[in-house]
Amino acid sequence: MRRNGFPGSENWVMKLILINVTVYLLQGVFVKGVPVEIPFGNRLFQHNIPELTYYFGLTPVLVIGKFYIWQVFSYMFLHGGFFHIFLNMYALMLFGMPVEQLWGSRKFLMYYFFTGVGAGVTILIINWFMGGISPYIPTIGASGAVFGLLLAFGLLFPDVELLIFFFIPMKAKYLVVMYGGLEIMALISSGGESNVSHVGHLGGLLFGGIFFLVMRRRGIEFKAKKIRAKINKEMKSRDTVIPPGKSEETARLLNILRKIKEGGSEALTDDEYQHIKLKEIMTDGRTDICVEEDFDYTDDYCMKCDDVEACLMREIKKYL
Repeated sequence: MRRNGFPGSENWVMKLILINVTVYLLQGVFVKGVPVEIPFGNRLFQHNIPELTYYFGLTPVLVIGKFYIWQVFSYMFLHGGFFHIFLNMYALMLFGMPVEQLWGSRKFLMYYFFTGVGAGVTILIINWFMGGISPYIPTIGASGAVFGLLLAFGLLFPDVELLIFFFIPMKAKYLVVMYGGLEIMALISSGGESNVSHVGHLGGLLFGGIFFLVMRRRGIEFKAKKIRAKINKEMKSRDTVIPPGKSEETARLLNILRKIKEGGSEALTDDEYQHIKLKEIMTDGRTDICVEEDFDYTDDYCMKCDDVEACLMREIKKYL
């Protein structure tokens, strides 16, 4: 099924893996170095950074000093070596595929980039304020988004057992706690001076948690809207007069209109959504119906009109 023209069932996990692998291969082609000066104490050190890493890796001094804002997004697609990309893509496939199958592609991609960019913003802020050489060192890799997926997998499939190091079984919910704890310990013990971006990993977990908190709140509000819509539907249905010969179709459109007014398009079932699309095609181009301001679906006169279904569709389309 497709809503708003966005695919709901395409496998974006494999597409993301393909994009990452393609970029990794391009990194092997564009190997020319960009000379940069990195201050260390009272001295400046010359260092060459590969072109793609310089322009698309996440370097705080470039984001803040030269406004390379895109780097908080683009850094996710670059990797520093075979094992770096292999482990990240393996984790993306392991945790991402079940999450995408459960959520659909749209929500999965929104979550993936939210946690990835969130991890990038965390790296940017922490490394900038740490000072020293940290603002001059580029960060690359999809680890922040992958750690966000780890959190999502642990929350959505908490009792699924995974093999750690390929032979130690552990439930997903404990795996999240273990990795989170290890990252905190590693960050503290390294003092922020590490080749591994523990800040980015924790940033992915942090923004994943924020995402779930926001979705949980929206879910509670959505349930409340559904309850109110159901009560309003029952109350209004008592006063609605449906003309003979149109009862089934008109009643269905009335029900859809009430649901969408109270709960938005997400309140509709798949069948109702498809029915709207079919009806939209059937009523497309109608210009002979009454003006919008004169229509009132609670008015008995309007409900007896031959064009009531076209008017109802006009009202419904306002909320899509």
